Formats: sequence, structure tokens, C-alpha cells
Amino acid sequence: MYSIKYLAEDADEKEAWRSLVKMLYRPRLPNGKLIPLSWPLAAYRLLNNICWPLRDNANRLERLFDRFCWALGFFIFIQHNDAELRYILSNNNNLDQMLICGPTYLILVEAHLRAFQLGLKKNNFKNFLKRYYAEIYIDKPTHPKLYANIQKRLRPIWFYSFLYYSTLFSYVITPLTNYLKNVKAPLFKMYYPFDITPNPIYVAVVLSNIWVGFTVISLVAGEDNILSEVMLHLNGRFLLLQQKLRQNADRLLHNTDGRYIADALQDQIIEAIEENVRLYEFAKGFEREFSFRIFVNLSFSAGLLCVLCFKVYTNPMASYGFMFWICAKIMEMILVGQLGSTMIYTTNEVSSTFYECNWELVLMKSTDTKANVRLLKTLALAISTSGKPFVLTGFNYFSVSLTAVLKILQGAGSYFTFLTSMR
Repeated sequence: MYSIKYLAEDADEKEAWRSLVKMLYRPRLPNGKLIPLSWPLAAYRLLNNICWPLRDNANRLERLFDRFCWALGFFIFIQHNDAELRYILSNNNNLDQMLICGPTYLILVEAHLRAFQLGLKKNNFKNFLKRYYAEIYIDKPTHPKLYANIQKRLRPIWFYSFLYYSTLFSYVITPLTNYLKNVKAPLFKMYYPFDITPNPIYVAVVLSNIWVGFTVISLVAGEDNILSEVMLHLNGRFLLLQQKLRQNADRLLHNTDGRYIADALQDQIIEAIEENVRLYEFAKGFEREFSFRIFVNLSFSAGLLCVLCFKVYTNPMASYGFMFWICAKIMEMILVGQLGSTMIYTTNEVSSTFYECNWELVLMKSTDTKANVRLLKTLALAISTSGKPFVLTGFNYFSVSLTAVLKILQGAGSYFTFLTSMR
């Protein structure tokens, strides 16, 4: 009897979890096929109900539950902000003690701004993902070599996502160590304006700490993976555009009669212009979607790295978890900055591809003078309209490029030197 009862309860729990998962949006290709998600994106989808959008046909109850979770999460983040700020203010005469809480507080504020801004505009984010997977995503059957190259370049990003989660695991074991020491303390350095020692309150505090931790880590790792994946696939589309234009021009030179070759190349150039415009429109939508969150991320990066390094420098044995975060943050900035620089280089090469499409050989082979004039005018239009590379920015203040990242890292080093000199 009891075993049947427990099995039924377990089945009900599994069914409830499946229902909760089903209400979340799952990316698909235009043919309806599910897209395999990398493990950081799968974790982002399952662990971060604040940011991840609902499915298209979510009912009213599911939408109300989603908004309730957003409001409850916002309140919990406010409470954590207050408790950590109280700890900082209470130790404002002791730099070492104050900066013990500095890293977690900066990470919390950054995640608060990014997560709940995204949570307010979930539908916009879902529409962006739909457009990306429908128009930009390069699937394995269509372009196997390019897809394999993209997956290879994503592996370092998956690795530093693991480092971010490793930082969280160093905090998750804190309740166990507190229990063994018979201490009731929160996971992070915090002062609550009420007594947290009663068991029900302490359990609620610890669970809220763990939830905030997973929300922050899943956001940081998940957004980085989405950002990097979109940049790689968009860059791949620009490469395919250039490759197709070169191949079409070579094919025309070998297979097309001289009377029609100029018009045929003009048609190919017009098609490439339209594709280039389409990709640029998507790129601008990409920037609009991520601009605020990129700005917040890069704005906090120098100060966060400075405080993290200072904490590890002053007390390495007690700060081993943040060593993972420092490594992950530096890897994140360098790899994402490199992807941004690659995007700038690739889009800058589009105009050169138009110029190098063997149009002069086509003119030599063509026998239609008027078609030659039309070809040259179209070519001039193509070169002039594709001369500006795409630069992903945060509010046009920070650019996602290796040059910008190196400047931020240099700034973090300067702040760290200043802090150590004040100690």
C-alpha cells in the first residue's frame, strides 16, 4: 500500500515537472524539428524562469503564474540587494571586510538589471529567437562543415560556462558546512534586518540564496552562449554570401554566353545585395535586443574583476570559488570580444567581395555595352552600401571587440593596483 502511494506521489511530481517544462518555449526549425540546445542553454531554459519565455500557446493561468514568478523573483532580488548592502555599509571602515561582500554584490546588481529587463520583454526575446532560428541558424544537414566549425568554436564558451557553475557549487555546499558547525548563516555575506535563526525562516533564506545563485549563473552562462552562437551563425551567413557570390561569378565566366553574361552577373550581385541587406537588418535587431544587457555587462566588468582579484589576492584560501569566476570572466570577455572582431572583419570584407567578383573579366567577355553599364552601376551601388562593417555595441558606448575588451582588462588592472595601494 505504502509503496503504491509513494509511486503515485512520485508520478504526480514528475508530471508536474513535465507540465512546468512544457510551458517553456522550445526553439524549432521552420520545418518543426526541435533544435538541439547546448547544455548551458538547456540549463538556462530550465533554471531561469525569470528570463526564458513561455511557449506560444501558453494559457492564461500559465501567463499569470509566469508574471507572479517574475514579481516574486524581483522582490527576492531586492531583499538580497538590501541585505548585502547592509553588510557593506556596516563595514565601511574596514576595506578588507567591505570588499569581502563586494564581488557578490556587484554580480547581484548586474544580474538584477539584466535579468529583469529581459524578463519584462520576454516576448521580444522569443520573437528574436524565432527569427534567428528561422533565418540565420545554420543546421548540420545543409552545411555540415560550417556547422562543425561553429560547434568547435563554441566549446571554449561551454568550458567557461562550467567554470561559472563551479563558482556556484562552492557556495551551495555552505549549508552543509554550516550545519556541521551548528551555525545558521546565509550563503553570502549579508545582514538581514530580522532574526534568521528560527528554522522556518533560515530554511527560506537559504533556499532563496540558492535560487538567486542559480538564476544569476544560468543568466550569465546562458546569455553568453546565445550571444556567441548568434554571432557565429550570423558570421557564417556572411561567409556563405561571399562564397556564393564568388562561385556564381566563376560559374558565369565558364558557362554563360557573352551576350548575357553581364546581365547574369548583375542579377547575382542584386541577389547578394538583398541578402546583405537582410543580414544587416537582422544584425541591427540583434543589437537592439542585447544592447542594454551588453552595456550593463561591460560596465560592471572592470570593477568586478578588480574586486574579485583583490579578494583573491588578500585571502586566497577563502576565495577559491572566485578563482573560477575570474578565469571564466576573462575567458568570456576575450572569446566574445574575439567573435565581435571576427564579425567586424567578415562584414568589412563584403564590399571587397563585390569588387573582387571578376567583373572586369565579365566586361571583357560581354558583347552588350548597355548591360555592361548597368553592371558597373549596380556594382558601384553594392560596394558603397556594404562598405560599413557591423559592430555590435552596448548603447553605442561599448563595442564588442577584442580591442575594447583589452582596454577594459587594462582598466581592471589599474583599479586593482589602486586598491592594493590603499590597503
